[in-house]
This record gives sequence, C-alpha cells and structure tokens, in this order.
Amino acid sequence: MKKYFANEQIKELNSRYLKIVLKMDLEGKFQEQRSGFMANIIQSMITDCEEWDLNSQFNIHHISEQFTSALTKANEKFENENHHNLIFIILFRFYCENQLYKSYESMDPYSTIREFMKENIDKFSEVQPDQIKYVLYEMPTSILKFIMSGQDFGTMRDFLRTKELASQYKEVWDKEILKKQNEVNNLRESLEKYKTGFNFVALYSGFSNLGKMKKSELRWARFFMLIIGVAIPSVMMYSLWHFVNKTYAFASLNELIIFAPASAITLVLLYYFRVSLATYNSVRAQLMQIELRKSLCQFIQDYSRYSSEISKDNSNLLSKFEDVIFSNIMTSEDKIPSTFDGIEQIATLIKAVKIK
Repeated sequence: MKKYFANEQIKELNSRYLKIVLKMDLEGKFQEQRSGFMANIIQSMITDCEEWDLNSQFNIHHISEQFTSALTKANEKFENENHHNLIFIILFRFYCENQLYKSYESMDPYSTIREFMKENIDKFSEVQPDQIKYVLYEMPTSILKFIMSGQDFGTMRDFLRTKELASQYKEVWDKEILKKQNEVNNLRESLEKYKTGFNFVALYSGFSNLGKMKKSELRWARFFMLIIGVAIPSVMMYSLWHFVNKTYAFASLNELIIFAPASAITLVLLYYFRVSLATYNSVRAQLMQIELRKSLCQFIQDYSRYSSEISKDNSNLLSKFEDVIFSNIMTSEDKIPSTFDGIEQIATLIKAVKIK
C-alpha cells in the first residue's frame, strides 16, 4: 500500500489550502456549497489520513502528483476559479473512491455531493465536465479493474482457487478415509474373531499339555499295577513250590508260621495293588474329563458366534458350557487308602499270629 495522505508534506499542503478555502470570498450559492464540501473533505483527509491512504489507492496511483501540484500552486492571492474547480474535482474523485469502502449508513453525504455535481456541471469550464462524468459513471468500473488486477486480489483469487482445490481434495480424502475406516473396522472385527479363536486355542493347548502329562501318569500307573499284579501270584507260587520241595510233615499248626513272611508280602502287595488300581482309575477319569474339555473347546469356537442369539431362548446354555470347562477335574483321591492305613492292618495281623 502506497502512503500519500499520511505524508507530512501533503498534510501541510492540505492544511494550508484549507485555510485558503475558509478565507475565500464567496459569491453565490455554488461557491458556498463547493467550499463547504471542499473544507469537509480536506479536514477528513488531515484527520483520517491512514483511512484515506487505505481506501484511495486507485486515485493515489493516478492523480496524486496532479493533486500535489495543484495544492502547491494555490495560495491566498490565487483567485483562479478554474483552479479551485480542478482541486474540487480531484477531491471529489478521492471522496468517491473512499466511499466505496464505507457502510451503507454513510451514503447520505455522498449522495448529496453527487447531486451537487450533476446539477452544477455547467458551472465548470473546458474539460472539467468530462472529468466529472468520468467520476460519476466510469471511475467505479476503473477502480474495480484496478482492484482485480492488484496483488491483493490476485492473492484472493489464488486463495479461492486453492480453496476449491482443497474442497475437491477433501471430498476425495473423505471418501478415502471412509474406505480406510471401513477396512479398519473389518480388520478389527476379524482380529476380534481371531482373538476369540486364539483364546480357545490357548485354552485347548493348556488342556492338551495337561492331557499329555496325565497320559504319562496313566502309563506309569498301568506299569506299576502290572508289576504288582504279577508279583502277587509269583510270591504265592514260590512259597507253595518251596513247601512242596521240602516235603514238610505238619506236626502242628505252628509249623505254618513259615508262610507268615510270604503272607505278609502278599498282603502288602495286595494293598499297593489296590492303591495302583485306584490311581489308574483316577488318572483315567481325569484324562476322560480333559478330552471332554478339549472337544468342547473345539466346538465352542463355532458355537460362540451364535451364543448371543441362542442365549435369548436359553440364557443358561452358555453357563452350562462354562460350568463344564472351568469346573475342577475330579481325581477321587479321597477314596484312595493311605499307606499308613495299610501298615496298621499288617501290624494287627502279625500281633494276632504271635498270640496264637
């Protein structure tokens, strides 16, 4: 923006010419009204110089030098009427441009001075009427062209063009974002399904590892049970074979005491055979329950998809599954006799034999 009215030289010239206008000898209504308009405009230029610089760039660009020259030539002894009319027309040009940027409420003074120029156009001489017609009818268009060709308006046009492109890009981006959002939602749903599946896979894996441990326990329980099962008849057969080979002749019942060690060993073996059998049955029962849980884990992966719909008809259906899955694995260990109970029974038997 080019500064003109804020220049100290122009302020001084305006102040000096304002004094000339106020001291001017006026003849007739035309000069009185003209001087009043000129005084008001010049006073406003001095007081609101920054506003006039902002709103009068077109005429500052075209006639500022002419206005400066006209003010410089004017003095108190200068009484050329055409020169005062020229300054008035220049002031009118600046005033009209300045009014383009004002609100509608400030149009009354502008309308008054326009009507004055139209009604008194014949009072101006030489080319001045053409200049007035230009100000009234053509200058607004010239100002518009000047503004549109200026850098500020070019920036505004670039902004509007950029805004339009941004709107187009935004529309494309919104569609792309919506598409990506749908893809993300689909992926999230898939991940939730995978998460549910992996949870059951982890649960199945835990039962599978536990099942391997129980299978190993079952093999060892079967092995010990078979060993004890073979040892019991072996001890009895060995005792009988040893008795037959010695060809004992029973003189009394006390001679049967030779069967006491074999009988004691047999009783101990019978007890541990019972323990082994109970352990074998317990491990086998646990293994069956683990296999049941593994089967339910495989089934529930598909079943859980419909659990929400099924639960509407039977709200306890899924809870039954949870009762089975998360219930304790029954071991029946409370039914297995302890080792000390068997020892007490053997001690009681030995005492009975000694008494006899």
